[in-house]
Amino acid sequence: MDPQPPPAARAHYVREPAPWVGGCSDVGRRHHTNQDALAIAVRTGPTPAALLAVADGVSTARGSERASMVATDAVVAALLEHRPHGAGTDDALVGAFAAAHRAVLADDDEPSACTLIVASVDDGVIAVASVGDSRAYWLGDDGAARQLSTDDSMAQARILLGMSRDEAERSIQAHALTKWLGRHSTDATPSLLRYRPEGPGWLVLCSDGLWNYASPPEAMGSLIAELAPLAAGPGALAEALARWANEQGGKDNITVIVARMAA
Repeated sequence: MDPQPPPAARAHYVREPAPWVGGCSDVGRRHHTNQDALAIAVRTGPTPAALLAVADGVSTARGSERASMVATDAVVAALLEHRPHGAGTDDALVGAFAAAHRAVLADDDEPSACTLIVASVDDGVIAVASVGDSRAYWLGDDGAARQLSTDDSMAQARILLGMSRDEAERSIQAHALTKWLGRHSTDATPSLLRYRPEGPGWLVLCSDGLWNYASPPEAMGSLIAELAPLAAGPGALAEALARWANEQGGKDNITVIVARMAA
C-alpha cells in the first residue's frame, strides 16, 4: 500500500500501483483543503487482486481531512491482515470497518468523522462494503451499468419512500448522512454486496465530488465510455474523471479509483 501524500501534496495526487488499477484525488475548485483520501493495495500474482478504499471527510467536523486518511489506511491494513483467510469475506469487511472506526476515534483529542467505501477484488469477484455516501459502480463493456453500493443519506431515505432519484438528490439536505465513521456515530456497520461480473468492464469507486455530476449508473457508464479510450492507463483515466468533475464546477473534493477487470 502506498503511503498517504504529505499535506502539501494532497491538493492533487495520482496513484497507479498496477497497470489495471489507478486513482486520483483532487481538492476541487471551492475548497481550501482536500478532505478526501484513497488507499490501494495490489497483489500481482498468482492471480491479480486488489483492495480499494475511498473516504470523504465530513466537512462540518474539524479535522476531517485527517479522518479520511486514517480510515482508508486502517481499513486496508486490517483487510491485509485477513487476506490469508479471505479479505473479501463479510466478517473480514465488518471487522475492518470496526477497526477504521476505532482508528478515527483514537486519532486525536477531538475525533472527526468520514464516509468510507471499500472494494475487495479477487478471483473475478467484487465485494463492496460502505458507510456513508461514497459509491461503487460496475460499468461493463456490454453496456451493463450498476451501482454496487447504497447511500446512507437523506436522499436515499427519500428514494426508498418513493421520490425519484433526481428529485431526492436535489432536495434539501440531500447529502445529510444517516451513517458515518467516527465522532457521534451510532452505527459503523457497513452495507455489504458481492458481485461477479459476467464480462470485462470497469469498477469505479468515488466520492460525491464526482458522482454529483453523473449520479445514475448509466450516466457514469457513458462518461467512462467517453474518457477511457483517450486515457493512457487507469491513473490517467482517474485523473481525467477528476478534471471532468472540475469542469462541471468542482464544488466538492473529488476522489476516484478505477479498476479494469477482464472477463
